[in-house]
Amino acid sequence: MPGTDAFAGFVQAQRSPLCAFLRARGTSPEDAEDIAQDCMERLMRYRGHAEGELRLLLYRIARNRLADLGRSAQAGPHLPLAEHDVPADASSPTPGPLRQAESRQMLNTLRQALLKLPERCREAYLLNRISGMSYSQIARHRGITAKTVEKQIARALQGLRRELGSDAFNMDVDGR
Repeated sequence: MPGTDAFAGFVQAQRSPLCAFLRARGTSPEDAEDIAQDCMERLMRYRGHAEGELRLLLYRIARNRLADLGRSAQAGPHLPLAEHDVPADASSPTPGPLRQAESRQMLNTLRQALLKLPERCREAYLLNRISGMSYSQIARHRGITAKTVEKQIARALQGLRRELGSDAFNMDVDGR
């Protein structure tokens, strides 16, 4: 089947960053490996897509799997995405319906802004912010220089600020 080798190479290259992404969100190394395996299996139905799309799909699948685990009765406590996701006086770690709707709306707005970025800038930004890869790791992964990665991320941040405004969600898109 054409593209099978490319897909297998993509899966191999993404396994370690995906496991790091999952571990950074509170999963054990063993659970991260299990979830990564499940994500890779689910990704197989999309193997005809471009690599950039596959990467976005892979991390969407991973986030969905983490959310599924958070909803399961056997799961431990939910880890909020940010401190402001849970009010300080909240007796329950689950946000109310209004907060959930606001979060969905904010995520959709952010997703649309990310999709407007040039593909290389978006990929560098997501590898850094979502996967937790350093500029030098991204450079090695993509076969470019760290300076190019730095420029691409700066361009992504500029585009996100332009699209979202300076205080779009009362949070900084550049992690500061």
